[in-house]
Amino acid sequence: MDAEQRTAGSGGARRFAALRSRARDRLGRRRPAPIYAAPPRWHALALTFDDGPSEWTAPILDLFATHGGHATFFVLGAAVAGCEDVLRRALAEGHELGNHTFAHHDPGTLDEPELRRELSRGAEAIATAVGTAPTLVRPPYCGDGERVARVAAEGGFGRTILRSVDPADWRTPDADAIAEHVLAEAVAGSIVCLHDGVSPRNSGLASRESTVRALELLLPALLQRGYRLVTVSELLR
Repeated sequence: MDAEQRTAGSGGARRFAALRSRARDRLGRRRPAPIYAAPPRWHALALTFDDGPSEWTAPILDLFATHGGHATFFVLGAAVAGCEDVLRRALAEGHELGNHTFAHHDPGTLDEPELRRELSRGAEAIATAVGTAPTLVRPPYCGDGERVARVAAEGGFGRTILRSVDPADWRTPDADAIAEHVLAEAVAGSIVCLHDGVSPRNSGLASRESTVRALELLLPALLQRGYRLVTVSELLR
């Protein structure tokens, strides 16, 4: 190879390195995306619960204590007062707490300063109750996920988690139907959205008793199918 070829070859290598560096920079600047499910790397899924804590949270914890597994509870900041003990119990038993904002406003109706305040107030209520801030966010109604993911990441509130299985338990009185929906759709990596509380803007059932009864069916059925029931953070590792 003569000098001219060597120079040309080294110039091409430098150009390639520069392009690769710019590609890495672009990847690093990509907007955070909401997470709907995890890659099916192992036979596990995440059961999640929104809008609590409430009178139905402790019975749900009792069922996990009986059958095994862990869950992620997306806590509504406005519901924390008076329920601090049940949140501390959830953490002590290996479950995970996430931020479901403070007052359950539809994020699509909030401007960005309002959205940041809702995230901040929700995180602060949880941290005050249990001593640690949550590192996951789920917006009410799983709404406006792309924007919430960006605002949450910019504010240091963590990753935004949506759902891949939604049995609409908040409006379904039939526990069998809730359980059958989850069992029909759940696969490895699924993030299942259930509810352990009733939001201030609830338009469905006034109770979460059907969710508790559905869980009595779901937990043994999922475990019998060989699923590990893990927190969202563990599922995403």
